[in-house]
Amino acid sequence: MSDSRLYKLINVFRRISAEKAIVYRCFELIPEGGFVVQSADWIRLPVNSDAMRQHEQQLWELFCEEAPEQRSGPSASIEEAIAAFDAEFGN
Repeated sequence: MSDSRLYKLINVFRRISAEKAIVYRCFELIPEGGFVVQSADWIRLPVNSDAMRQHEQQLWELFCEEAPEQRSGPSASIEEAIAAFDAEFGN
């Protein structure tokens, strides 16, 4: 099946503390607009290179398995999409 929709990957970072951060894996829907958060990766110091590779692999597995907007409905802004994701997953 061919899908003509395009997506723009946007990584948004939230610094939690001196030892922790979150990377929100967001997509902008093109051409219709709107934003969705596909996943959030927790990063902890010291950075584990195996965990970082796993985060990247999961990003692409999730993207290929299901369209990002099917995981959660699009929001008008990236901030709204992150807030909805946090509310759903308790971040």
